[in-house]
Amino acid sequence: MEKYAIEIAHDFSDKPGGRFQKLGPNSGEEFYQKLLLPRYEAAVADHEKLYVYLDGAKSYPNSFLDQSFGILARTKSAQEVCSNIVFRTELFQWVVKYINDEIWFKK
Repeated sequence: MEKYAIEIAHDFSDKPGGRFQKLGPNSGEEFYQKLLLPRYEAAVADHEKLYVYLDGAKSYPNSFLDQSFGILARTKSAQEVCSNIVFRTELFQWVVKYINDEIWFKK
């Protein structure tokens, strides 16, 4: 596996939750704060890409995706995030499209 990688189903949860921690477990907010942001910043500081593996999860709520990847793009920049994250999936191409739409604010 790559130096900087997140396998969401293994490293976080195979049942991602909603937007905020106060609304329940495995939220996008928790994923962003505990896993995505720290690993993203470490990868960027090391001039590496962050590989995000999506397969293995049951599904991905839109609110989870927005609260994690959408916030990352709004905090950093769409250009920077797209240059530094690589998504890997066999099953969730719609998630990659949705995340890219969130990153580039295509609603």
